[in-house]
Amino acid sequence: MFSGMRHSVLMLAAVAVVTGFTARADAAALRSDVTVSGNAVTLGDLFDDAGDAARVIVADAPAPGLTTDISVSRISLAARRSGLAWHNTTGLTHVTVARAGIAVPDAEVSSVIASAIIASTPSLMPSAKLQVDFANGAAGIQVGMDAPATVKVEQIATNPRTGAFDALLRAPANDLTAPLRHVSGRAYPVADVPVLTREIAPGDVVRAQDIDWVCLPAMRVSQNIITSLDQLVGMSPRHQIRLGEPIRTTDVQAPLVVSKGMQVDMTYAIGSLTLLARGRALQSGAVGDTVDVLNPRSNRTIQGIVEGPNMVRIEALGVPHPAELKS
Repeated sequence: MFSGMRHSVLMLAAVAVVTGFTARADAAALRSDVTVSGNAVTLGDLFDDAGDAARVIVADAPAPGLTTDISVSRISLAARRSGLAWHNTTGLTHVTVARAGIAVPDAEVSSVIASAIIASTPSLMPSAKLQVDFANGAAGIQVGMDAPATVKVEQIATNPRTGAFDALLRAPANDLTAPLRHVSGRAYPVADVPVLTREIAPGDVVRAQDIDWVCLPAMRVSQNIITSLDQLVGMSPRHQIRLGEPIRTTDVQAPLVVSKGMQVDMTYAIGSLTLLARGRALQSGAVGDTVDVLNPRSNRTIQGIVEGPNMVRIEALGVPHPAELKS
């Protein structure tokens, strides 16, 4: 009798162990979507409680920033082989797996692609600046959570006429095991041009702090567009200039230092002798401009070159006798 009771207890214990294992196994729930950070997808990533089978690899993870689908039949096979008894009671057909990553800045990707295009296009100067527009609005390149955010162009094809490009990139740049990523878009030459940041009235002078820079397609920058500070700083608008818009050379002029109708000092040099006289400007002018000046003493019009505020140097050609300049 004692022996029979012992046998019954052992049987109950075995049933309890089996029942307990089955309960634990059945307690494992398959997730419909998961995010992993490593190179592989394991049963532990896919199930809430995979127990000792958690480290079993089911599939390779997608590249950082991308997703992939793993069929439930493949997951079920890996689970059974690992002793994880699980039954698909929810009707799932696949699990979506995303790979976490760190984004490589689009500016870095653009710079690498622009450099590769310039190096492979003989018609572009090494100093050329290219704007890179990605077909999807962004490059979307990511690297693993613990990897450097670098990228390298492995292959690139371009259309010089349209600027279209297709490129295969490796990220991180020096990881030969990293999968190649495809990006496409358009690259075209651009130029930086100065624009005004505040309204400046005609007659006022443009200062360096009044200027910002914008990047424009090179085809929009014609020869009469100002492209350097030297062409703009110290100049005066001829009319109201729209803020943030490219400025033409005809939109500005040197500041007027001689005003029409105002008295000016006239100088005329003959050797070591310099004659001074007063006159009335018949035209406005900036430094270096040639203006007409009326000599009130002789009532004759004389041409001179503006040298400064209300100062005119009389040209020798066509000037009357020096005595006529004396006041």
